[in-house]
Amino acid sequence: MVTLDLPTINSRFGDFQLAPNGLVAVIGTLIGITALTYLLSTIQGALTVRNKHHGSRPPKLPYTIPLLGHLPEFLKDTLKFLARATAEYGPSTPVRIQLLNRHMSLLKGADAVTSLFKSSRDLSSEHWLVQVLVNAFGVEVADAPFYLADDTGIANQPDPRSNMTNPEHRIFHLVFKSVHSGLSGVSLEEMERQLVRNLSSQIHQTDFQSDSWTEIPDLYGSLFRTVAFKAAVVSLCGPNVFEVIPTFDKDFWTFDSALPDLFKEMPRWLAPSSYAARDKMKDHLHKWQTFAHERYDVKQGQQDKREWEEYFGSRLMRTRHEFFQKMPLSKETIAADDLGLIWAATANTVPAIGWMLLEVLQRPELLQRVREEVAPYVSWDSSDQSQMVVDIPNLCSRPLLQSIYAEVLRLRSGTVINRVPTSNDFHIDGWHFKKDEQIIVSTYDTARDQYVWNQGSNDNPHSVEEFWPERFIVYPDNDNSGPVLRSIAQQQPKNTQNAKISEPTFTLDGTAGSWIPYGGGTRMCPGRHFAKKEMIVTMAMFLTAFDIELLVDEKSGIQPDLGYFMFGVMHPKGKIPARIRKRRFG
Repeated sequence: MVTLDLPTINSRFGDFQLAPNGLVAVIGTLIGITALTYLLSTIQGALTVRNKHHGSRPPKLPYTIPLLGHLPEFLKDTLKFLARATAEYGPSTPVRIQLLNRHMSLLKGADAVTSLFKSSRDLSSEHWLVQVLVNAFGVEVADAPFYLADDTGIANQPDPRSNMTNPEHRIFHLVFKSVHSGLSGVSLEEMERQLVRNLSSQIHQTDFQSDSWTEIPDLYGSLFRTVAFKAAVVSLCGPNVFEVIPTFDKDFWTFDSALPDLFKEMPRWLAPSSYAARDKMKDHLHKWQTFAHERYDVKQGQQDKREWEEYFGSRLMRTRHEFFQKMPLSKETIAADDLGLIWAATANTVPAIGWMLLEVLQRPELLQRVREEVAPYVSWDSSDQSQMVVDIPNLCSRPLLQSIYAEVLRLRSGTVINRVPTSNDFHIDGWHFKKDEQIIVSTYDTARDQYVWNQGSNDNPHSVEEFWPERFIVYPDNDNSGPVLRSIAQQQPKNTQNAKISEPTFTLDGTAGSWIPYGGGTRMCPGRHFAKKEMIVTMAMFLTAFDIELLVDEKSGIQPDLGYFMFGVMHPKGKIPARIRKRRFG
């Protein structure tokens, strides 16, 4: 065996010799470059803020590595990076971010975010959405130009600047319209009925007894998530999804856990299991779509007056497949698009339902209050013991239940909203944002803005990092109650002030631009009304049907899985052991 010492190695490489002193010099040079880069970018940013005039570009966030910009910091800890960006230059000054060759601006402050949403006609998110559909959900690259060619917007009337002439190819408008109409009016009422029916059946079929406790290793993963997901998917797509694909539930959550790799555009060779999970879900949906099309002709869908049928489920899904048939899209792309819809319909509401239940179950006094508020509106059907009867309008108007719902979305959501200016003359608060350069908003950070949110009193403090079930309730003659600071509440119209109410009332007044789990403007999530009812109804039905005791360490509590940060409501982290039994009635 031949051994080589350092001098021998150096001689083998000719002029390339890295003696110890040379290594120190290289390291020193690199440190000097990063320090100088950080110093210069800091000075440049400070001067931009100090010399601001109308039309100034937002200051760039200080960085250390030329060319790469903020990419290493962003990839290492996105949550920490966005927190630093939010804090830099104060609570309302936007900052520019560089991720290699991509540039974007992080918008901060409730007023600026509200202005962004009010400027919807001068903004687009479609190109970013295509990027997500291709990278995350697997829309075929060959079909991407069809999506990108649609520059008509989502409004009923096409953007006057568009050259598209075929109304049947307005995919973004047709998708948005189908969701809006499919989750409103009589269609919404039918979705609600299906939800209650599906939840009732699953709860009734559980093996838990009323006279003994059953211990389960993971309350969220094996019960809450499973039941809530299946009820939502059957309400949307019909029951045959689970008949055709028995592993649909398990495979979906495997795919969901792979999304961080896919969103970050990691190549297939670096994340093969993530791509395999996505491919499996696309195959599943293609199989279900083939099954449904063989048994139901969507071309006749408009003549079918039913709001729900067993093959495609909801009118929303039926309508989608009717207009998909008129578009030159591959079957793989249609399966990917449906995967995106199902993910959007469940991947936020299901973990949010889990958090609502877990937050209540951790607080015995709150659990008692919730059950008292729920009791008049939820009961078992005396004529059919497998079904529950829910007075949805009255249940979902209860102040405490609505406040718990809003507080969970405030605290547990970590989404990044994306908009792109469509003109060269786009300004917010005097700052100029370039055409086609992304503007982003972190819902995680807006929901923790200490300049906005009520944090209780000195005697009863409630940090923005804490779950406070009454944060969104205003009480008569209590000017310090409600979701926002008193100085902000006083700016609201007089008819919304606390002195005008006679009983505790749920409110979102003052939270515009800060409580934004559904986005805002014309692109605000059209499914938000159903999502709210789904969350409150599911929690109420679970707490009516079961007694549950958590078996978790009270000191460590239940924490969010930050691996899902940026992708919506974060799941609870780890397994949550508990014991459960059915409740006795009568």
